[in-house]
Amino acid sequence: MRTMDRPAIDKQDLRSMNDVELSKLGVHMLNRKDLVLECAKCAETWAPQLDSSGKLPFDYWLCPAKCNALGSTR
Repeated sequence: MRTMDRPAIDKQDLRSMNDVELSKLGVHMLNRKDLVLECAKCAETWAPQLDSSGKLPFDYWLCPAKCNALGSTR
């Protein structure tokens, strides 16, 4: 992933992404309604919390164990 692609990902809402787009981020959507994600590498699950304006936080798609972080060697 190019560095200039990063801001576009952080601003994109995963609820509008298809399975192919999500897999490029290294995640699977377990539940769209409750926003539950699963890491494609370690199977860790998490649910990013929306802010008061209903937007996703920065890095919402990153595995808590950082498996899918840019430049990760895990």
